[in-house]
Amino acid sequence: MTSSATANPSYDTGTRQRDKAMMLVATIARMGLGLLTFVVLARYLGPTQFGVIATAMAYATFVSLATDYGLATSALRRASIAPPDAGRIVGDALAVKVLLALAALLVAIIAAAFAVPVTQLPIYACVFMGTLAYSFADLSMVVARAHRRFEVEAALVVSTSVVMLLGTGGVAAWTGSVSAAAGVFLATRLFYLAAVQWRLRCWLGPLAGMGRSVAEMRATLHASANYAVDNILTVLTSQIDVLLFALLLSSYEMGVYQAGARLVQVIVPFAVVLSTVYMPALSSAAAQPELKPFRRLSRRVTIEFAGLALVAGLAFTFVGPLITTHLYGDRYASLQPLWAGFGAYALLRFAAAGFGIQLVALNRITPRIVSQIAAAAAFVVATVLLLPGAHLRVAAWLLALIGAVNFAVLGLSLLRSDRRDTAVIASLVGLPLTALLLALLAGRM
Repeated sequence: MTSSATANPSYDTGTRQRDKAMMLVATIARMGLGLLTFVVLARYLGPTQFGVIATAMAYATFVSLATDYGLATSALRRASIAPPDAGRIVGDALAVKVLLALAALLVAIIAAAFAVPVTQLPIYACVFMGTLAYSFADLSMVVARAHRRFEVEAALVVSTSVVMLLGTGGVAAWTGSVSAAAGVFLATRLFYLAAVQWRLRCWLGPLAGMGRSVAEMRATLHASANYAVDNILTVLTSQIDVLLFALLLSSYEMGVYQAGARLVQVIVPFAVVLSTVYMPALSSAAAQPELKPFRRLSRRVTIEFAGLALVAGLAFTFVGPLITTHLYGDRYASLQPLWAGFGAYALLRFAAAGFGIQLVALNRITPRIVSQIAAAAAFVVATVLLLPGAHLRVAAWLLALIGAVNFAVLGLSLLRSDRRDTAVIASLVGLPLTALLLALLAGRM
């Protein structure tokens, strides 16, 4: 079956460029203004208080995104193939996510009762509920992407991200209170969810129509099952550093580490959001018997992601040390030696995302699961061996290890496909050498 994305030549030129531009606007707003919010929190709350709320955000992100159960990826793939059914597909996904979220909430309450200090429970509660609301809004956005109405997402994200920045960041700067900031964090995320549901109501339909029957919800779960493990492991490897470091580092050290890690880890969601522009066309090309359509897109995706990976690696390695004091203040001087490791992670992780999206389009989920398990295992072993003695000195390089394992496993798996382009080989060889060269240059500065 050939979709309009591949059959219509105009989509390959002007329309795709417009879609990419709109997604770029949405991504810059979502990630850029989100990062600016974290910068304001870090600067005005200080390393210790920021360490508390940043750790809460990491745990909340892991729990809430785990409830996605692969629903976002599965729904986008299915809705892109059949846009007229997008509202039904996404509605059923939202209904399933409600049930999963209720189960996650129960687990979170039990875990928090044993692991979180009583004085920090309100902070964790606000952050968890706010993060969960945000994830529901993002899942709802799939219906706009399936209709290729990326300008709708861009408008929603830009406007609500400004509200989140002014609300959460403004309260933190005004009060210096982590509790007040957490409360406004919750309020602004609920506003985002309400705005998304209202704007997309013409495609999503009434809330009462979502999850029409147990059979439909079971079918949605079954369709998402192939992506569930991959999704949970992807979230785990993007948050495992904070989850594990929180057990071994002080709140002050966590605040310093997170001040840099929150900047660099935007690579993962940025790459995921950017890849959604290519998912409809890649999925359609993968369904065709001819090899050329997919190879053409494979070359474009691989080169584009490699270029962006190189820019990210250079920026974090060499610009990071120049802006630390200006950005965060003198209390974050311990962050300076970490930027080279963050740069290596950014380069390798972004390039790996380009490989990963091609494997999803080819419906090859197993290599993605293997890469996440291998990365998590390598990280845990290295952290247990090195972090207790070296502390912050090795923290960023432990994060870079995750990017290296993901890059190697996903790249080599894609290399085995007869549909991939030769640009994959160049990326596999050239980018690790570039990361090594950047590390050596940074060490001499």
